[in-house]
Amino acid sequence: MKLGWALALVIAGPVAATAQEDLRIDQTRLYVSDPAACAVVEDKGIDAWMDLDFLSLTFGGGIQSMEFHCNFYDVKGREGSTHLFVDTICELPGEIYPDILAITPYSDTQIQVVSAYDAALVAAGILEPNPEVATPGATLYTRCDNLSEITVD
Repeated sequence: MKLGWALALVIAGPVAATAQEDLRIDQTRLYVSDPAACAVVEDKGIDAWMDLDFLSLTFGGGIQSMEFHCNFYDVKGREGSTHLFVDTICELPGEIYPDILAITPYSDTQIQVVSAYDAALVAAGILEPNPEVATPGATLYTRCDNLSEITVD
C-alpha cells in the first residue's frame, strides 16, 4: 500500500507543477500594487498618483511611484520557467541603491515581486513583512486589464 501512495505522489507531482507553469507574465501590461489604481489610472492617467498611493510596474519603465522608482536594466527569463530575474537601480529622494528582483506569477492576474533589498530589511527587522504574502520582501502587483491605450512611462 505504501508503494501505491508513493507512486500516486510521483504521478500527481508533475500535474501540480504543470498547472502552476500555465500562469504567464504578460510583459506588455501595466501592473499596480493597489488593484483600485487600475480604475483611477484609466480615469485620470498620470494624475492617478495624486489621488492614490501605489506603485506601478511596466517592464519597459520599471517600478514607479510619486517619489520612488526602480529602473530595470536586465530582465532575464529561462525557457520552461515562468520566473523572471531583474537587475535594477532604485531611487528615493537622496538615496540610490542596486536591487535584484525575482518576479513570479501569483495568480491569473497578479504577479509577486520579491526585492532582495526589501527582504534584507525585513530580515534585519527594519521593514515590516507584507501580510498578504509569505515571502519576505514581496509585493503583489495586479495587472490592469481595463486600460485603453494609456502609457505610463
